[in-house]
Amino acid sequence: MSIKSKIDKALLILKHPSVLLEKQSYILILSHMRSRSSLLSHVLGSHDEVCGYGELHYDYPKKSSLIKMHVELLKDTGQSTTKGFFLDKLLHNSFVVSHDILKRKNVYIIILVREPEATVKSIVAMGDVTGDKGYLDVDAMLKYYTNRLNYLYQIAQEYEDVLIIDSDNIVDSTTETLSEIRNWLGLGTELTSSYKKFKKTGSAGHGDPSLNISAGEIIKTQNDLALEFDPTLLNKAKEIYSKVSGLKAF
Repeated sequence: MSIKSKIDKALLILKHPSVLLEKQSYILILSHMRSRSSLLSHVLGSHDEVCGYGELHYDYPKKSSLIKMHVELLKDTGQSTTKGFFLDKLLHNSFVVSHDILKRKNVYIIILVREPEATVKSIVAMGDVTGDKGYLDVDAMLKYYTNRLNYLYQIAQEYEDVLIIDSDNIVDSTTETLSEIRNWLGLGTELTSSYKKFKKTGSAGHGDPSLNISAGEIIKTQNDLALEFDPTLLNKAKEIYSKVSGLKAF
């Protein structure tokens, strides 16, 4: 971090002393690429009690990591007041969330999953948009998906107070799903199917780079991309998806 960045963050903390003086709450969405995590993040981030809408690419090894998240979100959103929850999402096993963070009572863990075939089709489509050839490797993306869901399954088994959501329910049973999330978080007002567009909405590396996220409301999209899946890899992906979604998915 540059000296200027350190000074800017110190000034931000002075402007918002609640970063250090008040106990805040945090939402971590643990998911995988193309799970509709950007959609859920935008819906949550549009609520008056939630700050955050994208992917910070942070590790969370200790309490100070949450303060770092808090400061970065205030800087990104330019909000003049703090809110009840600060939100980030993590989509890769390379980003660490420690036991000390996962067990904290003020950290709310949402595990969001999507069935593998639709997920990989969406990843490949994203590769076409971004020009990232790695996303076009169907076998590699199935392996990524399976490895990620194995990790999420471990988290879901070890920590009882997580909320597991099948992302199809966000678009197929919107009202019921948003109500469940609202009640679980204890938000004062309802979550709605419409949402705001933020500074980095649609930017690659910070969430969904497609035009869909700019719709400003929950819509169900169709991907008719024809792909050939390795049967063994696909079966492994389906098995772990069933395990995770079958635990207590809403």
